[in-house]
Amino acid sequence: MALVAPRPYQVVVWGASGFTGRLVCEHIARDYHGKIRWAMAGRDPKKLEQVRSELSRINPSVQDVPILTADANDAPAVGSVVRQAEVVLATAGPFARHGDNVVAQAVEQGTHYADITGEVTWVRRSIQRHHAAAAFKGVKVLHCCGYDSVPSDLGTFMMVEYCKEKLGCGVSQAFMLVGSGRGGVSGGTLESACNIISQEASSELKRVASDQYYLASLHGLEGSDKPAGILPHYVAPIRTWAGPFVMEGVNAKVVQESNALFAAASYPYGKDFKYYEGLAASGLVGAGLVTAATVLIGVVIGVPPLRALARRFLPAPGQGPSETARKGGFWNHELVAVTEEETPRVVRGTCGDRRDPGYWSTSRMLLETGLALVLDAPRLAADPRLARGGVMSPAAACGPVLLERLRAAGFSFDVVGVEGEEGKKNVTKAAEGAATAAAVAAK
Repeated sequence: MALVAPRPYQVVVWGASGFTGRLVCEHIARDYHGKIRWAMAGRDPKKLEQVRSELSRINPSVQDVPILTADANDAPAVGSVVRQAEVVLATAGPFARHGDNVVAQAVEQGTHYADITGEVTWVRRSIQRHHAAAAFKGVKVLHCCGYDSVPSDLGTFMMVEYCKEKLGCGVSQAFMLVGSGRGGVSGGTLESACNIISQEASSELKRVASDQYYLASLHGLEGSDKPAGILPHYVAPIRTWAGPFVMEGVNAKVVQESNALFAAASYPYGKDFKYYEGLAASGLVGAGLVTAATVLIGVVIGVPPLRALARRFLPAPGQGPSETARKGGFWNHELVAVTEEETPRVVRGTCGDRRDPGYWSTSRMLLETGLALVLDAPRLAADPRLARGGVMSPAAACGPVLLERLRAAGFSFDVVGVEGEEGKKNVTKAAEGAATAAAVAAK
C-alpha cells in the first residue's frame, strides 16, 4: 500500500513557477497555509523564489515554504522530490513532453498524483503504462483534475448518484450544456493543444475523434455511445439546441472512464449509459454558428502555417489572463439526466463558479482534489464504490468527498429537481422527434 510512512510534505506543487502552478500556491497561501505541510517544486530555483516572495505579500509566513528543484527529464531527481510528498499536484505541461517521469516516479515512490492535463492521448498511455502497478501499490494517479474535466466528471457523477440513491434507478443518458461564461486562455494551454496536433499520429487522432470509450475500454467497458461530432445537436429531453464544445472530446471520455471504474465496483451509471456535451445555443441557427466557429478554430490549430501565425498573437507559455480577468470570470453549466425507466424522468442540475474557469477554477479544483486524497483518505477508503488505486478519473477516486470539498470552496454543484408527470410525457414525445431534428441539423 502507498504512504505507509510519514512524508515531510502532504502536498508538493510541481511546476509552481508556471501560470497555473502559481495560482495553486496562491490558494494554499490564502486558505491552507499553516493547516497543511507543503512545498513548491520546479526546475528553476530563482523563479520559485520569486513566486514565494510574491506570495509572501498575501501571507508573510509563506516566505518559509521549502523549495524543491528537479528537471522533469531527470528521473532520479524527480524521484527525490516526489518521495517527500503524500500527493504531487502537477501543473507543468504539455504533459506528453514534461509529465512522464513525474507520473512514473509517483507510482515508483508510492505517492499520489493529480494533474490538470487535457491531453487525452497521453492519459491513455499513462493508463497502459502505470494502471496495474499503481493499483497494486494503492497509489492514485488522477488526470484531468481541472476545468477539463471536473465539471463534466463530477457533475455527471452527482446526477447519477441522485438517480440511483433518491429515485432508485440508473441513468440511460446524461447531458452537460455549457452555458454563459467568461474566461481567459494561457500560453501553456495553447502549447498543449498544438503539441497534440503536431506530435500525435493522424490515426490516433482519428481514434480519439471516433471512440467514446477511448479511455473506458482500458478498464473493460464498451458500449454503443458515440462522440458528439461537429454538427448541431437537438437535446430532446429539454427541447433545446446545442453546438459542439471544443473540450467534449476529452470530457466525454473521462465521464465514460468513470462509468467503467464505477461499473467495476458494481455501481454502473446505466445499462448502456450515454453522454453528450455541447455548447448551449439559441435555436438551430445559433448552434450552426457555434459549429462554424469550432471548425475555424480547428483549421487554425491543425494547419501548421496558420498555427504558427496564431502563436504570434496569443499568450506564450507561462503567460495568461490578468488577475482582474480571472476574478471577473465565471462559468455555468446545465446538467441533465434521463432515468433508466419504462417512463423516463428528467433530472436537472447545475454546476458553476463565479471565477475564471480555465485558471482560477482549475487551480482550485486541482488543489481540492489533492487535499481529498491526503486529508480525506479514511472517508475515501470507507466508500466501496471508489477505486483504491490505479490511474483513474477524479470522480472514480474521490466521488462525493470531492463534491463536498468543491462546494465548500465556493463552487456550485446542485440537483435542481425532477420533472413531473407532464415532464415525463414531454420526454417521450421529444425522444420520438429526435431523429427528425437530427436529420434537419444534418441538412
